Amino acid sequence: MLIRVISFDLDGTLVDHNFADSVWHEGMAELYAKRYNVDLNEAKEKLLSLYQEVGENSLLWYDLGYWFKRLDLPGSPEALLERFRNRVNVFPEVHEVLKFLKKKTGFKLVLFSNAAREFMDIELKEGKLDGYFSLTISCVSDWGRVKDEDAYKRLCSLLKVPPKEILHVGDNELFDLLYPKAVGIKTILVDRQNGRLGAIKNLKELLEILY
Repeated sequence: MLIRVISFDLDGTLVDHNFADSVWHEGMAELYAKRYNVDLNEAKEKLLSLYQEVGENSLLWYDLGYWFKRLDLPGSPEALLERFRNRVNVFPEVHEVLKFLKKKTGFKLVLFSNAAREFMDIELKEGKLDGYFSLTISCVSDWGRVKDEDAYKRLCSLLKVPPKEILHVGDNELFDLLYPKAVGIKTILVDRQNGRLGAIKNLKELLEILY
């Protein structure tokens, strides 16, 4: 297959969910429990319900500042992110694979994620990932939309590359498989836990497919 660009998702693909989950489910729950004088488990359940009410197709899902304001929480989004930045964990094989793709191949590497820019920047820096990509796009922060079909069309236009010459790699069935496929982009789904049919378990398997 003729591929000129490889586009990567971030959370669940290059880094695990520990940092994001710590912010959204641990730190936010502690602030909520403190603000409303409820126990931590009740706070976690309440927040989960509110998050699901909004849903991941909404930009508000990803907007930490929105949740601070809506819930009238003490502190700031910046302080909360800073508190948990040491919980960014890059998957074991990622550096080896990205280093190979960057130095030994002609592929252009881009990062294309729904992670908000304030999350992405911390994950890139703490994970030492920022040197691999010629372009990093936080769809929700930079473009004001989630990674839907129109976003992938815009990516193709920005890169000046037809969809069939882009390979997107990610772990979300909707945002990283169905939407890009719908516009003609080749896709590889990453499923590190369940090993779904047709998915890869880690990025070393991506190299096996490419080579």
